[in-house]
Amino acid sequence: MNHWTIQNRILFLALLPGVLVTLVLGIFFMSERARDLNNLLEERALAMVKQLAPTSEYGVMTGSSGILQNISNNMLEEQDVRAVSIYNPDMVIMAHAGPRMHTERLGQQQLLDGQLLLQRTGESVRVRAPVYAQNLIIDDEFNSFAVQPTGPLQVLGWVELELSLNNTRLQHFQHLASSLTVIALALLICSFIALRFSRQVSQPMQHIARAMKDLENGKLDTRVHVQAGAEFVQLASGINAMASALQRANTEHQHNLEQTTRDLQETLDELEIRNRELAIGRKEALEASRMKSEFLANVSHEIRTPLNGIIGFSELLARTQVNDRQADYLATIHNSSTDLLKIINDILDLSKIDAGKLIIEHTDINLRDVLEDVLTVLAPEAGNKGLELNYLIYSDVPLHIQSDPLRLKQVLTNLINNAIKFTERGSVNVRVSVISQNNNRAGIRFEIQDTGIGMSDAQLGKIFTAFTQADASTARKFGGTGLGLIISRALVEAMHGDIQVSSQPGRGSTFSFHIEAGLQPNPQDDLPPLPGLRLALLEPAVMNRMNIASLLQQWQIDHTDYEHLPQLQDALEQEGAPPWQGLIISIGRHLPDSEAVRKLLHQVRQQGLPVIALTEPGSSDSAEILLQAGVSFSISQPCTRRHLYRVLRQALQLPALPGQGQDAARNNGNKAAPVILAVDDNAANLKLVVTLLQELQLPVLSATSGREAIDVVRQQNVDMILMDIQMPDMNGLEATGHIRALTERGNMPIVALTAHAMADEKEALLKAGMNDYQTKPISQEQLVNCIERWTGFRCAIQPVAPAVASAPAPLCHWVFDTAIALRHANNKADLATDMFRMLLDSLALDMPAIMEAWEEEDMEQLLERVHRVHGATRYCGVPCLRNTLEKLETALKAGQNSMLPDLMRQLVEDSANLQHWAHSNDWETLLLEGTEVSD
Repeated sequence: MNHWTIQNRILFLALLPGVLVTLVLGIFFMSERARDLNNLLEERALAMVKQLAPTSEYGVMTGSSGILQNISNNMLEEQDVRAVSIYNPDMVIMAHAGPRMHTERLGQQQLLDGQLLLQRTGESVRVRAPVYAQNLIIDDEFNSFAVQPTGPLQVLGWVELELSLNNTRLQHFQHLASSLTVIALALLICSFIALRFSRQVSQPMQHIARAMKDLENGKLDTRVHVQAGAEFVQLASGINAMASALQRANTEHQHNLEQTTRDLQETLDELEIRNRELAIGRKEALEASRMKSEFLANVSHEIRTPLNGIIGFSELLARTQVNDRQADYLATIHNSSTDLLKIINDILDLSKIDAGKLIIEHTDINLRDVLEDVLTVLAPEAGNKGLELNYLIYSDVPLHIQSDPLRLKQVLTNLINNAIKFTERGSVNVRVSVISQNNNRAGIRFEIQDTGIGMSDAQLGKIFTAFTQADASTARKFGGTGLGLIISRALVEAMHGDIQVSSQPGRGSTFSFHIEAGLQPNPQDDLPPLPGLRLALLEPAVMNRMNIASLLQQWQIDHTDYEHLPQLQDALEQEGAPPWQGLIISIGRHLPDSEAVRKLLHQVRQQGLPVIALTEPGSSDSAEILLQAGVSFSISQPCTRRHLYRVLRQALQLPALPGQGQDAARNNGNKAAPVILAVDDNAANLKLVVTLLQELQLPVLSATSGREAIDVVRQQNVDMILMDIQMPDMNGLEATGHIRALTERGNMPIVALTAHAMADEKEALLKAGMNDYQTKPISQEQLVNCIERWTGFRCAIQPVAPAVASAPAPLCHWVFDTAIALRHANNKADLATDMFRMLLDSLALDMPAIMEAWEEEDMEQLLERVHRVHGATRYCGVPCLRNTLEKLETALKAGQNSMLPDLMRQLVEDSANLQHWAHSNDWETLLLEGTEVSD
């Protein structure tokens, strides 16, 4: 009804009253007429039976069947009479006319006037009346009738009359038809009148609606013309006025729009020019930032490479026979190199952070081991300054977590080292607590508190800025680059945490940070418990006492804690044997010579109890005095749990655990050496890796392509694969995928070896199925660590004496460097000679292919050839050619096409110089003599 048109609504409202009135009156009059016809039929039946009863009195009284039958037949002549029956008093039929009467009844019988019985059936109305002997007396003598005085009534018989309903029903139908005809005529007349009036209203409205639709569609010249009532004329005039106003407004709007469009086009042209300028500036800024990050990474790498040599050779030289002055010089060289290496590492980390390529690993670690490793390194510096270095890991902290141990150590080292650096006296305390924990993750909070110089609010606002410290005097006095805190904050945020600091000048500082770490699904402690033991613990420092007590409780060792020395002495002087099997005593630097300590140790020695002394870091003289005084073992604080556990087992004479001892990691028992498969398409690289593995006395297999590697894996029992990445036909990633698909041998560790790596290449290689990643050139120590990590086999490294350099010859240092060549060949002149000869042979074949790919602009083939030659130069002591190839490969991978022409010209020049130098010099003799050649 909501969707009806106005015409339908008018028709509905006009017809509804007439239809309702007509239907109600028609139904009322038809029902009244039907009831009147039924009552009329009943009244006729009663009247007829009343007349029939006296008429039949004589026949019934005399028992004359003929008279009664004649009366019955005469009654059938009456209208609607169907059947007549006359009965004697015993209801025996004396006369009957017509068909058999209907016997089914509708409703109850009605007794009328106390004498008449009315009964209705489906097809008729039956009326029964008694015949009384009250009217006539027959005189046989006079053959005449006489009136009998009224007396008691006597029933002589019964008369029954049945009237048919057919005529009555016919009259019903006739009346119904006439009534419906009248109703239909009335409805038609009303409908015609209503339709006439509705059209007078709906047609103007439809015309107005069409005009409004045209206006809506933009036909603003449309006008409404109606000839209906005054209201419609007024409405049409308003719509026409509105249309005229819209037409004028549209014309003005069109003019304004055209003017605005012209202005906007001019603005867009200006914005386009500015956007292009901004895009160029942004591109230049990004390129400058990328070049800065790449420059920092390259410079850091190039500086760190010789710096590692300086540190390594200074350590080797320090192990030889040197005098005190030389030892002091070597210590200065080592410390300065270590500081410089730390600065370079910080700059490299900062470049990774700026480039957004800092990657956090998630490996299974023990949190206590990580913290103890950091404190063990920093404890000597704290001991030299006379500081107390305490730490406490609360008992509810989950120790077996999944995080990045290297980055976590880096953050802890920065913060604890700063606390020690800026604290002259007092202590540095480290606390570890848990802030949240669920089934598989935990939030862990670290707090480093010191009693140092502190900082003001203004200084706190600058400490997290790169290359900035609290003030210039701090940098001059304590040193440092100001990168530690900014790197620490970036690392903490990468581990889904944050770092905070609170400080007061002269009262110290408190740095706190938290990380989100995963929980190991099935953690297992490698130090089994020691139940049944009882120890006494003397430790004045509350945090250290709680920390050691927590370890003892973890190992299920009963212990009694004492804070002061007299308390322990009183317990030892009590009667009876002491209830402990050993003592752990913390002794400061000023206590070893004290009388109280000597007395205590004398008492303990008499009772035969082992004593483990905890001394301050760096107090070697005190440890020697204690051992002479009867102490069983001396441990420098802070002690690691593994060291304390091992000393406890030794002091209490418990059997050593399998694998403990200094050489346990190197003892492989009866374990067979793993079979290593080296895969590289470059013959020089392959020969170097195979030689290094053979020197480690390992069985080695080799392959020069990915397909050959797959065949070797199928035919041989291989335990580990060292896989080159870029190889022709099938690269290392494709070969790894095929090997992983092998059901029986697809789970072996595969380590990627490549000569060049972008910052995010490691993650891509690990996702492709590699287990680990090593960058060429790989050293023998790297191979040993990698093999032990993935096979559990520890190789024995054969010591090699360092090469002694002779006086330099007047040749080009950038063309060929014998020291680098010998170092990459593990100081084997024959191996270095073979590799350099293979490089020269490969240049004769690869350089024409490189030039052909460059001329045909086949960048994929060019990159493959450049990578092949670049990998060969990594091991041959040709720094000039190697640097050019590295820059060219980097430019090809980064798509820096503008740099390629200059790099290609430099490559041709460096290659020609190297070939000319090799042809003009006896380089084999130089390698044999170990002479560094320079120009």
